[in-house]
Amino acid sequence: MVQQAQDNITVLISDDHGILREGLRGLLEEYDDLVIVDEATNGAEAVAKAKELRPNILLLDLIMPEMGGVEVLEALAAENLPTKVIVLTGADDDELLTRCIKSGAQGYLLKDAASNQLVDAIHTVAQGGCWLPADLTEKLFRGMSKPTGGDSAKLSLLTAREVEVLKLLGEAKTNSEIADQLFISEHTAKVHVSRILEKLGLSTRSEAVRFAIRSGVVQA
Repeated sequence: MVQQAQDNITVLISDDHGILREGLRGLLEEYDDLVIVDEATNGAEAVAKAKELRPNILLLDLIMPEMGGVEVLEALAAENLPTKVIVLTGADDDELLTRCIKSGAQGYLLKDAASNQLVDAIHTVAQGGCWLPADLTEKLFRGMSKPTGGDSAKLSLLTAREVEVLKLLGEAKTNSEIADQLFISEHTAKVHVSRILEKLGLSTRSEAVRFAIRSGVVQA
């Protein structure tokens, strides 16, 4: 039976991959009470549309152009919007999980989660609850227990590969040059750069260059 309009849950989808947005829209439109109000292709657009449309739920990717997911969370928190955020990401990372929860996310799912988990998460969060799959709970506690503050502590959050990418960033290499030097695709290089910025709490490549020099990853 179709639910009444007042019971509808409005959803804004934010992801820079069109195929994923289309898939999410197709999935959620199968449910009578879930209404897709719009889509955003980058972080800045997600903030702007959340402010304009005030959806009940924002499905938020973490690694996007212009503004990263954590920056979006912080911007929405500063605006004190009623929109509740569910992070939907491929980044299986303790530190990112912790930062998202601390920055105001009410839900967190990996992109390989079952579709019924996503729908359950939307309903739970829309009703004022929180959603964190059991397999991520341990990660959250691990992330909360990590020391914070200081370049050394931040640097320890990076994987060995991410440190290699940070070193090349510090040498002002482009994504294409990083990819060539590490024998990876340019897309993979871009993902590494985005995750490094997220983990270190930085906004731009120039900030990453300064961090790499300051922390001794590269010599000035």
